[in-house]
Amino acid sequence: MYRSRRKMMLHSMLGRFRLMLWLQGISYVLLLFVAFPLRDAGIMPQAVTWFGNLYGFLFLMHLLFMVSLYTSQKWRLRRPIALFFVSFIPLGNMIYDVVVFRKLYRQLNKA
Repeated sequence: MYRSRRKMMLHSMLGRFRLMLWLQGISYVLLLFVAFPLRDAGIMPQAVTWFGNLYGFLFLMHLLFMVSLYTSQKWRLRRPIALFFVSFIPLGNMIYDVVVFRKLYRQLNKA
């Protein structure tokens, strides 16, 4: 049952956006807490470039998904604005997903 639920999640735009939230949040945490310390310690200075590029790409994808969902789901303006600012807080995307989107996703799947 869990596998089928996970596969179902990727069939909807909201499910793919939730996955993007997690990927973007994890890349941000890796950039802040892995790449920057590696650079500052002098162990691997190019780590910031690698993780920074990954984070930048995922952040742009996050914004594109957010605008797409804003128009297709007819969200209020405060949800995309909150998502934008939450994305700069480490682990903020994951917390927002657990608090807001899981409940919304369950409501949409029941209907």
